[in-house]
Amino acid sequence: MRAGEPLFAVEGRVYWADSDAAGIAHFTSFLKYCERAEEEYIFHVMGDPGGGIPGIVFPRVHVECDYRVPLRVHDRFRVEVVGVEPGRTSIRWRFRIVNLTLQDVSAECSIVSVAVDSRTGRPVPLPEDLRRALTGE
Repeated sequence: MRAGEPLFAVEGRVYWADSDAAGIAHFTSFLKYCERAEEEYIFHVMGDPGGGIPGIVFPRVHVECDYRVPLRVHDRFRVEVVGVEPGRTSIRWRFRIVNLTLQDVSAECSIVSVAVDSRTGRPVPLPEDLRRALTGE
């Protein structure tokens, strides 16, 4: 995942609520940071739709994270969207989280989410406007 420039990035700080008793960001906090970057990226490419995609939710069906360097309380970090791979009903997101305090990669993560009709709970094809925005077409 290290190669190439990120498609998009957001920055943040590790707060007490994100950490464990040792003052290290809890592993689940990394997934929250990735989800925030995913949402901001969708706002960015879709022209800030505000309320998301009407009638569709995107539950996660698979996550992976390789943790490298800890993020500690009050460290600054950057979440980089380094890959977006839309499928028929799903999107695979790839992220790199950089500890800006240490200037090193803290984690490399991947999340797969599926477009689901919020009423029926069934997978649906990705909306074409979202697909076009994600692929740059």
